[in-house]
Amino acid sequence: MLHSMKKIIFIILLFSALTSGAQTHRELFRGGMFLHTGYVKNGLDFPKIDGMVSGIGGKITFRLGNHFRAGTEGYVSNYGYGQNEGQYKLGWGGLLAEYQFSNKRFTPVAGVTFGGGKVHDLYMLKGNFTDNEPDEAIYKIYSSAIVNPHLSVEYSISDHINLVGKIDNIFYLSTRANNNLAKGTRIYFGILFMR
Repeated sequence: MLHSMKKIIFIILLFSALTSGAQTHRELFRGGMFLHTGYVKNGLDFPKIDGMVSGIGGKITFRLGNHFRAGTEGYVSNYGYGQNEGQYKLGWGGLLAEYQFSNKRFTPVAGVTFGGGKVHDLYMLKGNFTDNEPDEAIYKIYSSAIVNPHLSVEYSISDHINLVGKIDNIFYLSTRANNNLAKGTRIYFGILFMR
């Protein structure tokens, strides 16, 4: 995930350098970072996921006309199993398409991401992660194709900076590990920079 974020930052800096002498106000791209939280749960009694997740990620989009944008986004969501009993971590990303309803100071946006996600799931069977004694735990890795529709609102605070609130819900296309996958709604807050 860190490697992907470095690529996104590199692309933003490259476009900034290439377009710094341009006299036009036409937007080429917008990109930024988001923090998120949400409530998720899975379909299992053990390990049971039923609570709040938090995470970070970002996106970059390029304009395709007056209202359409295309780009990519990626995020990581983390959930802790009780007190030192393990962690569920979902990393996901993909190709993004958005429709911007207006070009005003307050702009609603609808979009969808098609991509994939990978879960790292570590949970205790017996023992205590807080000491240095051997423990019994299960560590699983599974992946799924995803479809992620979202709605967001962008508020322009300058010609080049928008504050963003966003809500989404990931749909997993895999049936193999479907009960293990935590599902729920996430709320995002972030900032987008335009060039």
